[in-house]
Amino acid sequence: MSVLDVRNLSVQYLTENGASEIIKDISFKVEKGEIAGLVGESGSGKSTAMLAVMGLLGDRAVIRADQITVSKEKPVPGKNVAMIFQDSLSCLNPSVKIGRQITETVRARRKCSRKEAEARAEELLDMAGIRNPALRMRQYPFELSGGMRQRVVLAIALACEPDLIIADEPTTALDALVQAQILLLFKRIVRETETSMLLVSHDMGVTAAMCSRVYVMHEGQIVESGAAEDVFYSPSEEYTKRLLNDARGDSLSGYGHESIENAAGGTGDIYGKAPVFRMEHVTKIFDESEGIRDLSLEIRKGEILALVGESGSGKTTAARILTGILKEDGGTLYYRGNELNRDSRMDAFAGRVQMVFQDPYASLNPCLTVREALEEALRAAGTRAVLSPETAEHAGHPESRSAHRNREKGRMEEKIDRMLRLTGLSPEDADRYPGDFSGGQRQRIGIARALIVEPEILVCDEALSSLDATTREQILELIFRIQRKIGFACLFISHDIHVVRRISDRIGVMYGGRIVEKGETKKICSDPWHPYTKQLIEAVPEPDPLRAAKIKAAPLKDSTGDGKGIEQSGCPFAGRCGYALECCGKEIPESYLFEGREVSCFLYSDRHSGRRSSDYKMTSQI
Repeated sequence: MSVLDVRNLSVQYLTENGASEIIKDISFKVEKGEIAGLVGESGSGKSTAMLAVMGLLGDRAVIRADQITVSKEKPVPGKNVAMIFQDSLSCLNPSVKIGRQITETVRARRKCSRKEAEARAEELLDMAGIRNPALRMRQYPFELSGGMRQRVVLAIALACEPDLIIADEPTTALDALVQAQILLLFKRIVRETETSMLLVSHDMGVTAAMCSRVYVMHEGQIVESGAAEDVFYSPSEEYTKRLLNDARGDSLSGYGHESIENAAGGTGDIYGKAPVFRMEHVTKIFDESEGIRDLSLEIRKGEILALVGESGSGKTTAARILTGILKEDGGTLYYRGNELNRDSRMDAFAGRVQMVFQDPYASLNPCLTVREALEEALRAAGTRAVLSPETAEHAGHPESRSAHRNREKGRMEEKIDRMLRLTGLSPEDADRYPGDFSGGQRQRIGIARALIVEPEILVCDEALSSLDATTREQILELIFRIQRKIGFACLFISHDIHVVRRISDRIGVMYGGRIVEKGETKKICSDPWHPYTKQLIEAVPEPDPLRAAKIKAAPLKDSTGDGKGIEQSGCPFAGRCGYALECCGKEIPESYLFEGREVSCFLYSDRHSGRRSSDYKMTSQI
């Protein structure tokens, strides 16, 4: 029996230039107890279709359909259909405690007493995988991690007792381990409650792990549909084949360790160079569960160093210290071998470190054209970024100020045009505003703004996590191509192992504010030594239904810090480790070095795991 039945749905938006058709006669359904998937690139119309089903599109939208029913009735949000969105924090009232938000939903649905509603709320939190629900009932959304907030949103959806849950990109912003836990939770909820689910996603791996039926959407139309195995293993449409190729990385000419080796003249050419930037034993603590502790890393010219780990592991804190946004509590920083003074760090860098952020729209001024944004970046970086060395040498001469000003303007325009072409845009785009571009194009603008000042270090902080597979591959290819051409060092921060294994030379795996494993990306991803690294890799869903169905996820330690505390006496991962020794709860492991790989785990310590012979070649102990 079909729980959701949509037939010939069309959506038009009324604009000043007439009607614009976004959805064109699409039909789809979800059976009872089924998880169906709607996949496609950003802008394909997936979310618009879901909002049309929910009746949330507003007055500018004209909706036509032969039928839209949930359990043979019209969809009623909060009654027979509930929706889970991508950003859990924006779905929750930040000023209202978790318990009250769930309780009010329960009372609106069941018309019961407050005491009965509170008991039901605790039951729902427990069902959603949150331990100690009584404690969580008394907390505010900002006190919970991203994964826990998504569980709370699921509990609220279940409080509606719906026949159908629509999940729109529910795990996009989550790290691999938390994503795996949420996906397994969704499967269990559907199985135990017989609630149906429609999963909307641009992630082919997530879709493969979750769905028995798949609809592929492109430019407002459903171009292919069928059982998940048929769509993934025998796609008939070229668009579907391209989506799968992009998800697997098959469409790329190849990059990462091998390509950089060729571009830079061999890995020895990179690893033999002195670091451009180095951190030694850096500590930055915000509270007992946030920050970094005793962090050491180095970045060499021409290499891409990746930092991976779950949300709250300290990746962004490390990046902000590198860029000078934050000041460390302790430790030492070096630039080109010289120790950096904390107070004069920004003068020493002078625009030589630039950052590309996760949300390009939030990081661009909507009131500035692309040209104005790039000019602003050039002026902020100073004369060095705008003028050639010869011109800059004479820039201060009074007699030639006017000539230099004109020359500066001309060179600035020339540089902007060249950078736009380099990042896959055109000079004609310079006079448009950020709102006129797609998400992928805005990220290209963000990259152009960062690179136009000719930085020595580029920091990409989750720069691809919100992009669909095709756009993500284009931006990855762009970053690598420009990096290979210009030769800047890159710190690439991500929670997506699947991405970093293909773009980076070396990788540092962070947990609880510390680097637990560091070395060549190819070796670590093919043969992880630290238990946490192994969990991260196993949690990444592949765009293959049979392999993705075996996705693994270890339970999270449900404490206020969500297991990520840095102020603890033992190894921060001990509570989640299946290999933990007695010493792991009492001591923090030091970093053990074996042929270029560093690992912080007592399994690799002679003192705790037994002395090995002098000719023993260390291998993975897990």
